[in-house]
Amino acid sequence: MGYHLKSFTELVADGAWADVGMYIGAGSSMPGWYTFIGVVVCVVILAMGNKSEHDHYDKHQ
Repeated sequence: MGYHLKSFTELVADGAWADVGMYIGAGSSMPGWYTFIGVVVCVVILAMGNKSEHDHYDKHQ
């Protein structure tokens, strides 16, 4: 099919476009940036939650 093709144009020409999920940024560095941003957001949320839990624990001790 078209799974080995590198561009959306080749994918459409091959007729496999209905079988493959393509998105803006595929084949670029964007998936790596999205992953990095997601990791940073998760780390920030975990750090804020940890600080909040410690503040509540220290208040009731």
